[in-house]
Amino acid sequence: MDHDILATLFNPGILFFLLGVIAKLLRSNLEIPDPVLKFVSLYLMLSIGFKGGVSLYHAPLFGDGILIIGFILAMSALVPLASFFLLRRRFGDADAAAIGATFGSNSTLTYITAVGFLTSLGVAFGGYMTVALVVMETPAIILSILLARAYGGGGGPARLRGVLRTAATDGTVIVLIGSLIIGYLLVALGEEANPLAAFISGDMFTGMLIFFLMYMGLQVGGQLRGMRGFPPALILFAIAAPLVNAALALGFARLVGLQPGDAYLLIILCASASYIVAPVLLREGLPEANPARYLTMSMAIAFPLNIVIGIPAYWWLVANGLLLP
Repeated sequence: MDHDILATLFNPGILFFLLGVIAKLLRSNLEIPDPVLKFVSLYLMLSIGFKGGVSLYHAPLFGDGILIIGFILAMSALVPLASFFLLRRRFGDADAAAIGATFGSNSTLTYITAVGFLTSLGVAFGGYMTVALVVMETPAIILSILLARAYGGGGGPARLRGVLRTAATDGTVIVLIGSLIIGYLLVALGEEANPLAAFISGDMFTGMLIFFLMYMGLQVGGQLRGMRGFPPALILFAIAAPLVNAALALGFARLVGLQPGDAYLLIILCASASYIVAPVLLREGLPEANPARYLTMSMAIAFPLNIVIGIPAYWWLVANGLLLP
């Protein structure tokens, strides 16, 4: 498993992401229609959830799976708390809580890109990693809103109930959990060779992923163009936080002896930051927080950092002696 770092860096997903960034920076009129994007994003989530359900049947949520879920929950508390108390004096309770929520949650697309990367290398991973993806999405956001309420008076019981309701009915969560359950049930009922196999095949999945990454490149390019005057301290935080969180995940993976594929995806989950679920819930639960800050940090800094550098670099660390015997 000794893979050349240059070969992993220049994969099609990364290159098309960079194409989107460059197109936006050049003020190109390249656009992708919203209905197409909705279909592609739903397809990617359905595919990941379904495959996760099939894998979960063959690798049940015991042993490593339980350890990973426990670590994910610990990180969902540690990251918001550390971020809040580190940033609140300079940037206020609401913004500090929102940033903690963003970096304590995760990026589904970063995870999906990492799964595609592992698939291209033929590296296996447990279906419980999809469960970990879902589990990590909302606890940090809810804790951050509670922190803002406790220290700054932001929000109230009714607002928090609204956040919980929105989190429970979020389309991403429903598609991921629903397709995971369907995949598990079909295998349990002896339907592993099912009609969905062609629909979620590797070639189609890769094409859809590349398409969506080019769109995200356009979004990131737009964010980068508006970063003039952005607080340097927040830029530094958005770079440092993913690296620190990734290091903690790597240390945990070595401590408990996770398999390479599981260890890699755990690192990706902890290093990523939410730019879809967290902003949606924060708009309802913490509207006084400034989206220009936490959304720019997650989308324009953490996301490209993970896609362009993190995805190949973290695998290089895993595959070159830090975890493998």
